[in-house]
Amino acid sequence: MSGGRIIYGAMKKLISCLLLALTALVLAAAAETAPQLGSVAPALALPDLNGKTTTLQRYAGEKPVIVVFFTSWSKSCQAELADLQALYNHKFEILAVSFDKKSKELKSFLAKNPLSYPVLLDKKLASLDAFQVLIIPTTFCVNRDGEIEKLFVDYDDNVKLALTDWLAQ
Repeated sequence: MSGGRIIYGAMKKLISCLLLALTALVLAAAAETAPQLGSVAPALALPDLNGKTTTLQRYAGEKPVIVVFFTSWSKSCQAELADLQALYNHKFEILAVSFDKKSKELKSFLAKNPLSYPVLLDKKLASLDAFQVLIIPTTFCVNRDGEIEKLFVDYDDNVKLALTDWLAQ
């Protein structure tokens, strides 16, 4: 009888370990993977300040897109948004995704610093996981085919130069 209990206990442990391993595999497969250079950009569909939804995929096959994730209170974000405004023309698109929690603060910033490209709101941080944004600003350069060609984290003169070079291609 005690031999049966030992076998039963060993089987129970084996089944528990197998279930745990299976759960870990399923969770790992379902986890968001960080976008890679050369891969298709994750889907992005967010409302602008007027509530109209804009999607990144709408520009596929049409023109390249710079997607910049920002907050209005960040000095480096403010610098990048201003520099992007100076570069902006309609040969490419810019989608500025705001992580500001309060629309009032964002609207106040935009009243003082008007932008002629779309500003999208992501109060729920839905795109944070899909794009694996850890630092703001984070900027993705997406080509006409919807693939990520460049990725920049933070902003400085080197990023400004690289963006200018990318747009000149």
